[in-house]
Amino acid sequence: MYNLLRTFQERNYALFFTGQSLSLIGYWIQSTTFNWLLYQLTDSALWLGYFSAAINLPVLVLLPFAGSLVDRFDRRRLLLILQFLFMLQALALAILTHFDLLTLTLIAAMGCLQSILTAFDSPARQAFVPRLVTNREHLPAAISLNSMLFNTSRAIGPPIAGWVMAQTGPAPCFLLNALSYLCIISALLLMRLISPPIPVKSARRQGAMDNLRLILGAPPLRYLILSYTSVAVATMSIYVLLPIWAREVLGTGPQGLGWLMGGIGVGALIGAALVGTQRQPARLWPLFRQAAVLLGLALILLSQTEGVGSALVVTVLLGLAYIAQGVAANTLLQLSIDDDHRAGVMAFYLLAAFGSIPVGNLIGGWLGEWRGPHGAALMGGLVVLTVTALFWPTSNRVIAHVARESPSPTA
Repeated sequence: MYNLLRTFQERNYALFFTGQSLSLIGYWIQSTTFNWLLYQLTDSALWLGYFSAAINLPVLVLLPFAGSLVDRFDRRRLLLILQFLFMLQALALAILTHFDLLTLTLIAAMGCLQSILTAFDSPARQAFVPRLVTNREHLPAAISLNSMLFNTSRAIGPPIAGWVMAQTGPAPCFLLNALSYLCIISALLLMRLISPPIPVKSARRQGAMDNLRLILGAPPLRYLILSYTSVAVATMSIYVLLPIWAREVLGTGPQGLGWLMGGIGVGALIGAALVGTQRQPARLWPLFRQAAVLLGLALILLSQTEGVGSALVVTVLLGLAYIAQGVAANTLLQLSIDDDHRAGVMAFYLLAAFGSIPVGNLIGGWLGEWRGPHGAALMGGLVVLTVTALFWPTSNRVIAHVARESPSPTA
């Protein structure tokens, strides 16, 4: 844990961490509110899946190209522009909701806009973190802390959203998110960056296809991204059904949805901390696949739950396993690529994390309509375990390959 805390000696990273802390809480407040309103407007598991998939589709399409574009520009300036646009989108949602003007068409359009912005924002943030750390020994801890922050906010934001919606309605939730972007904007403006931006001439040589060839030509990168993508699709097919679990299975409203998402956030925080305290990256390879096994078992357990207490326990396990696997993949990828390719390669990792959402949403909506939430969770768990078993021989070969190519623990 001390290894994690030493990262805050880096002034720029400490500013970024502080600014993001409130901004990301606002993001999860808005995300929870948005999902609840979408479910109210569709009133159908199948249509909830369809609309969620359509809203997240721009991420799937744009991420590989957005990542290569991010590598060509000054990342701080790009992040400032994006945060300002996010703030305007949240303000628009607050106004439309307050005056009861938010229709299904409008909420889908606003969701697509956020998805487009996210396609550029996510690789920019991933690639920006290494520039904030002058001591390269702090980089693994900084990556893990970034994931811990994201998931701490996931634990805090949804319960706040549930409480605010129950007390005052959804409009103030969107307003809180708009105000939260002032925190990250202020942090970006206060930074003193010493490292020069990536040379434009070098950055322009890299395109989406160049980054894809790099990934496909490196067995460790290829295994991490393909395996994580498969598991992420199965997991997201269950995540989209959480509003149905809150209302139909547990008999709770938006407050129950907030607690379920908060449980996932608590588990995610534990999972990210577990990865962050690992000082030897080689240990993350077995942890990556062990987390997938735990995830599959947790989904099967979810299919057997009926009460709020047991559901909360299982959601903590889900968050722990899913994020531990994701942070392990993130850390191993960041340590394996140079800065000229960083945003472009990380865009494919984010394609697995975010781009799997629309595919998972479609599958989840269909499974929820056909088998109900319990049957969907059972099938999702079986798929995760099957995929992990199929990739197990591949993971053994990759671990052996990494041991040969990078015998040093910090390589």
